[in-house]
Amino acid sequence: MVIKSIAKGFILNKYTYLRNPWNWLDFVVITSGYATIGMAVGNLAGLRTFRVLRALKTVSIMPGLKTIINALLHSFKQLAEVMTLTIFCLMVFALFALQVYMGELRNKCVKQQEPNTTQINWME
Repeated sequence: MVIKSIAKGFILNKYTYLRNPWNWLDFVVITSGYATIGMAVGNLAGLRTFRVLRALKTVSIMPGLKTIINALLHSFKQLAEVMTLTIFCLMVFALFALQVYMGELRNKCVKQQEPNTTQINWME
């Protein structure tokens, strides 16, 4: 990371290190790792969760896997639209069912649950 940022620059020019989103991931993972090691104060369990992202660093090395992950990220927009439509339809049917079945279970006989004899203290 250090060699890459020295060779390309860090943030100011067009092809610098932090212009690539995959390098953002590398930067966050590496700096959070150093922060948990270097800082011995308080509970840093929140920063330790970034250690899970270390496995994603291999994505930036393999170009085929990077293409697949980029395709998945771009498909999330269409998936979000489909999920919005699905949730809307479920809400409509839920409101319909509320109106149809409202009060149907009122004043109905139900079987009472028998007491559980394993929880009774027999020694008293």
